[in-house]
Amino acid sequence: MAAKRGNNYAEKWNKTTVIKALNKIYFHVEDNKVVYLAISLVDSELYPDIWQYWTTKFKDDDEVIRAIKRIEAKIEANLLSQALTNKVNATVAIFVLKNKYKWSDKQEIDHTTGGDKITWNEEKTYVKPAGKDTE
Repeated sequence: MAAKRGNNYAEKWNKTTVIKALNKIYFHVEDNKVVYLAISLVDSELYPDIWQYWTTKFKDDDEVIRAIKRIEAKIEANLLSQALTNKVNATVAIFVLKNKYKWSDKQEIDHTTGGDKITWNEEKTYVKPAGKDTE
């Protein structure tokens, strides 16, 4: 006999199990000064794609998202502090921070008009200077 529609009894990753796994990952990141998320996931006998699955599945759950952001912030802090003390190559740290954590070493300024494209006005108008007689 088939289960009723909406039956989630066999679902492995519910909010309780995800929060428990995230807490375990956080303490692993903190205790081992982990600088790459996949290390903690593999050490927790998880696979790297699970992170995307959790962030998508629980995108509207503030508690889960806060736990995910807390881990990401801790890894970012570990990476930065280890780069500053030369435990991690600075070039590698910069690359990871730019690509994974949206860091930027330049300021990007939007020179458009509130997000609209700037239009080029080809019509030129020249005004004759006052008081000058040109013939």
